[in-house]
Amino acid sequence: MKSALIGIGYYRSPVGGAVAPYQIPDGMLLFELITDGAVYAPEDGDLRGAGWVFLHFPGQKTIWRTDSGGHYECLTVRFDLSVETGTQGWPRAFRWGHADGAVEFAHEMLHAFHYAGVDRTMLGDYVWSQFRYRLDRFRRSEHKREVPDRLAAVMRFIGLHYGDPIGIDALAAQVGLSASHLHALFREHVKISPHQYLVRQRIRAARHLLAAGARPVKAIARDVGYANTESFCRAFRQHTGLTAAAYRRQYQVY
Repeated sequence: MKSALIGIGYYRSPVGGAVAPYQIPDGMLLFELITDGAVYAPEDGDLRGAGWVFLHFPGQKTIWRTDSGGHYECLTVRFDLSVETGTQGWPRAFRWGHADGAVEFAHEMLHAFHYAGVDRTMLGDYVWSQFRYRLDRFRRSEHKREVPDRLAAVMRFIGLHYGDPIGIDALAAQVGLSASHLHALFREHVKISPHQYLVRQRIRAARHLLAAGARPVKAIARDVGYANTESFCRAFRQHTGLTAAAYRRQYQVY
């Protein structure tokens, strides 16, 4: 199998940034992960520092401008677009997460590619999956920032208390909304009702408990807010396509 990974490098700009941007040739996809300093984003012109990832397709130009007295450093990762697919809808820039984690990842991958002799196909798959994972987390965090404060407060409460009896009227009253207004906010920003959101949190917690331990299904049902085990089993199968017992068998090794 041909590896999509072409190469991993590292760039330190002179003071004031690069002399000129580099134009991406046909068939190449380039990631630049900022590890130090700050650089102006190619699209909106905002100054972005360590932890930001820039993605460049053929014909686009790399980052290169920074403050007159500043500089930037970045990990560069090149992929062969004829091999790698699934980049539709990727933004030009997204945040990796904590800057320290981005810097650690950058130096580990540079070492793995040039010194440790790690298999290139395996390394490419790992780096690619990391960028996809970080993009997904970035999108989730951006979506949360777009949610109105009172709706976000309700979602946080459900995330912490999904195992307790929760009434929608009481939830709405906690944040000074009517139940109908809370329903409307959920439909607009989350695309489901408050009750559906609560059920999703309960089923998500149940999946974790089933895979991570041996507690009886009846006990797990109580833990996630179901007094009736049959109701829990119906909801679990509806959301996962599996019974609780089948889910545990599928995801537990022992």
